[in-house]
Formats: sequence, C-alpha cells, structure tokens
Amino acid sequence: MRPQRNRKSSGWICLFCLLACPQLSAEPPQQQNDNENVPKRTEIHFDDLQKKYRIIGRLGKPVGEFHTIHGTWKRFNFSGRQLFFQITHVNFQKLPEPQLYPERHFKLAHLWATSKLNVDPDHSPICEYRVWESLEYFGTPDDFWDESKLPPSISILPGFAGREKKAAIPLELTSELNYVKAKVLKQNEVKEKLENSTFSESRAAESSINPASDQTGENRDKVLIDIGFYDLRDRYQIIGKLGKPLGEYSTIRGVWKRERATIGQRIRRFHRFYVTHIDGQELDKSVIINHRWDTISSYGVMPFKPAVPDPEETEVWEMRVVELMRNRGLAAGFNGEAGLIEQHNSFFELVNVLRYHRRPSIIKGEGFKRVLKP
Repeated sequence: MRPQRNRKSSGWICLFCLLACPQLSAEPPQQQNDNENVPKRTEIHFDDLQKKYRIIGRLGKPVGEFHTIHGTWKRFNFSGRQLFFQITHVNFQKLPEPQLYPERHFKLAHLWATSKLNVDPDHSPICEYRVWESLEYFGTPDDFWDESKLPPSISILPGFAGREKKAAIPLELTSELNYVKAKVLKQNEVKEKLENSTFSESRAAESSINPASDQTGENRDKVLIDIGFYDLRDRYQIIGKLGKPLGEYSTIRGVWKRERATIGQRIRRFHRFYVTHIDGQELDKSVIINHRWDTISSYGVMPFKPAVPDPEETEVWEMRVVELMRNRGLAAGFNGEAGLIEQHNSFFELVNVLRYHRRPSIIKGEGFKRVLKP
C-alpha cells in the first residue's frame, strides 16, 4: 500500500527552501555587486589622443614642457629600498598635496646634461630640478606567461621589478620626470625661494577637460583639448592603432618597406611596417608603424638564438604583439636648458610601440602580391 502524501508539510518545506536558500533561484549577491561596481570607461583612440588632445600631467602642467620643481628624497616603510621624490613646489608654487615619484620614474635626461645628486634621504635636504614630464603605458600583461611560454625562472624583463623578485610591474599609464639640472638648496635659498610660495588655483584644474589656449609647433593653429593624467588613466580606455585596447595581444602580419619621411625639419629614411592582417583578417587599409628607435622590438631580454635580425625591404613578418604607447624625443628648448649649443632640432611626440616576446616568423623573398594602400 502506497503511503499518503502530506501536502501541508511539503508546502512548508518549499517555503523554507525559498527563504533559507535564495541562491537556488537568484544570482549570488557578491557577483551582482561586482558587476554593478565596475566603472565603464570611455574609449579614446590613440590617433585622436595624439592629434586632438593636450595631456596635462601629474604636475598640473602640459606634458613635454620644462618646469622647476622642489622637494625631498624620502624612504617609506612600504617602499623597502626604493626611494621616492616628494614634490612640494612646481614653478615656485606650493602644491595643495605633495606628489610622490618613485626613483625609477625619475630619470637623468642625458649624461652630459648634469650629474645625479648624491642625497642622504635621512637628512631630507630640499632639492631643485629642472624637468619635463613624459608618459608611458607599460608593464606586464596579465596573461604574459601563457602567451610567452617562458619558464617562470626568467625574470630579467623590463616588466619585472628585479631579477630576484618575480613581482610583475602592473600594466598601467605612468608619469616620468626627466631632468637636465639638479642642485641641493642651501637654507637661505629655501627661505628666499619657497617660504612665501602659495598655490595658484588657476593652475590646479588638472583633471578638467578644457580647450587649450597656448599651442606651439604644428598644433599652433589647432584648438586642442586638455585632458588630465588621472582622467586618462582611470576614466578612459585607449584604443591603439591595431583597433584593440592597449595591452591586449594581437597576431599581425605585414611587409617591410624602406621609405622617406619628414621628421621635424629633416627628411629621414627608415623602415616602415605595413600591417596588412590582424588576427588572420585582411585589412581594407594597412596600418603603418614607423620603425624608429625601438618602436617594434622584443618585450625584454629574451633567450632568442640567433638574435632577431634587422628588417629588410619586402620581408613579410608575422608577430604576436602587445601594443603600448609612450612619449619620445626631447622637450623643446632642451639644448638651452642643458647648456648646449642650440643646433639640435628637438621634437617631442606621443608614439605607439609594439612589443613581441616570441621570435617573429620571417618569410624571406615572398612578399605579398599587393600592399594595401595607406
């Protein structure tokens, strides 16, 4: 004989399950909160950032311009052996909050410009530097090890903090200071230059986006838009020339050509890489990457045997790359600041760079039947 079902008790059981076990019928609250709290970044293309915007750096001044800064070298408990320069004044104006720069982001522009100060951070003397600010988007991608197929014992890459420590430098937009003059202030100079300094509010609107009024060079007749460093880092996602966010991997294929181009006031001859395929898809219009300095190079010290040769015209290369960006060149007026003869044609620009960490596939003597029009 089949036992009779107790409908009343089964109903209470169902009600208990709904009250005590909400995860059975709904998404976990933590996952919902995580999805809701992720800020949506505004996309900005590298070409627009290069041509339409003027970037205002951490100092509250346009990137690539010379400024006088004052501050002290410090060592904090969290920094270990690394020193930080704490900037308190920019152009003799006191900042509302000091800006900290790690030593690795504080660089001597050229060896002949000046000498590095030997400063004891325990005594904290006030130092004066003549600097310009530059930007770099660099670091170690999250999926670096999976992509590179390198053993974890290799840690002598630019994207890592040191040979002994495997700590990866995060992939992020950073600000660097390049200096050409340096001195330690005496006590009377401190009183004369800095004691009565006050912060100018008109110089503090770094994070706002406003039309730029004073432009030079090729942008003299253009109305550029000011964009702050922290806005660019935290609120925007930069889309590179390859059509992907900076820091993402792409497989590209293209052909090398040797061409002439005007850089500053000079005509130079160098190789250009015409990207014709991205992730196996043929492009309607090729993406051109100028091969100057280390625009296209290895991600770091790689165990390539033999070394990757210099490109030759008509060679077809296929590479697995990460696109990054940085400022290149010397700030306008560098020679005068460094006490050199004014014969150098200074130029300062924002460039995109490609980094590979696998040996590129070099197809010699083939070339494409057609090269897409630029």
